[in-house]
Amino acid sequence: MRRQNDPMRFLCLLDELEASRELLKSGFGHLQEIDMGRTFYSLPHQLLASGFERSMKCYIAAVHKGREGTYPNRMAMKSLGHDLESLLETICTKYYGGTQRPLVQQDLTFIRGDPVLSDCVRILSLFGKMGRYYNLDVVAGVGHRPIDPKGEWEALESRVEDPISYLGNLERLHRDYYPRVNSALIARMERLVRAIAMQFTLGGHADPEGEIRRLSVVYQEFRNLRNDQFGTIDYRRSVEILRCDTDQWVRRSAQEVAASGWPSLSVSETEFGSEWPFRDNRVTVECREGLFYVVNIGGYDFALNGAARSRFGLPFAHDAGVAVLGKSVGPFIDMAHGLSV
Repeated sequence: MRRQNDPMRFLCLLDELEASRELLKSGFGHLQEIDMGRTFYSLPHQLLASGFERSMKCYIAAVHKGREGTYPNRMAMKSLGHDLESLLETICTKYYGGTQRPLVQQDLTFIRGDPVLSDCVRILSLFGKMGRYYNLDVVAGVGHRPIDPKGEWEALESRVEDPISYLGNLERLHRDYYPRVNSALIARMERLVRAIAMQFTLGGHADPEGEIRRLSVVYQEFRNLRNDQFGTIDYRRSVEILRCDTDQWVRRSAQEVAASGWPSLSVSETEFGSEWPFRDNRVTVECREGLFYVVNIGGYDFALNGAARSRFGLPFAHDAGVAVLGKSVGPFIDMAHGLSV
């Protein structure tokens, strides 16, 4: 078998794989921005649909080269189409190896059996194929029933967690419901990305020229994700910007907090005993003037309620990325309120 040796093709494949990674990360970040006031689903859907399609096609091309000695030709690449469900099925049936390893087999079982992931892939696939122009299709009066990806996704959100119990409390709907649902959806998609990423190193594919091994570094950060990290990574660009501006944050030591005169309470993760929302394992909750609720995390002050944010200009813990999206700070707001009594 004559092997194809074209450095330019490999570099283009590498560039495309890197682009797919950035599209997925950006898509996750924009999905994390979704809440009751920001419902522009088209951008994360566009990014995620494109990212998954590119990543799966790049992976298939790399494995095909290892097996056959040549990259898929134009006709073969075109035949893969744009259907994410079909692409994923092709990977699972023809390009998924290393299943003698328990983790690899577990991920394959998850990909094929998780209904939430299946719905994510289905909706993104519909968006990529025909849902991008839903509004224009309605305007034009197309003959077929238009696909409404936003409506489909919102229905999926409701299946992940029923929003009914949140509707009487808009603050909880904003603070807890959307982050919890987005975290659950992203966790499923992250696991799919990890499964594909692990195939570059654990799939046992023929790789005589080491190209698959060299490509594996592109998705290293996803490949190294542990199960307990799914849904906890903050991909938002706004958080990156805020983290670069820490010199504007209010810094206070534990001694300064204690000497402030305001009632405060130090809480550790082990003492809390429930779902810990912060990235540090100890925080100090403070109540100022019976109204302004503040939490000190890692020596910096963050707002727990809107009053503290407005009065002191403090960022919310979730907005700064020091609290995990999808994990509620509600119990700490209650603690701060209790200090005012």
